[in-house]
Amino acid sequence: MGLNAIEIIATISLNLLQCALTEHILPCNTTLMGQCTGNNEICKENKCECDDDFLRYYDECVPQEAATTARYDVTAAIISIFTICIVIVGLVVVIRKYNLIEYIRHKIELRRSHNIMYEDVMIGHDDPPLSP
Repeated sequence: MGLNAIEIIATISLNLLQCALTEHILPCNTTLMGQCTGNNEICKENKCECDDDFLRYYDECVPQEAATTARYDVTAAIISIFTICIVIVGLVVVIRKYNLIEYIRHKIELRRSHNIMYEDVMIGHDDPPLSP
């Protein structure tokens, strides 16, 4: 009745899964003082938990305002980056669709050479028709 390899692998994987999914909170004794080593931590129900008005942010207990502010900062940064990317992509699409780079380059060359092309000259309605 020895253990085979499949039972050993299953046991190890279940232990690793349990370790990964549980919170790493040190057990403590409610009758003894000073067992929780972090700031603003107290022993409740044999677990070190944050004191009232504090939230666990990673491995520290921070005030609730600081934890929510940090979450909003990350959200604001992600939304800002996403918005900038959308604006840049929109500009690239418009520039390519209407071929604006060639248009601007053409206009700059016309101004440098001082040539007035026929398309830039407007003929009014009161002018006589052009004769050959």
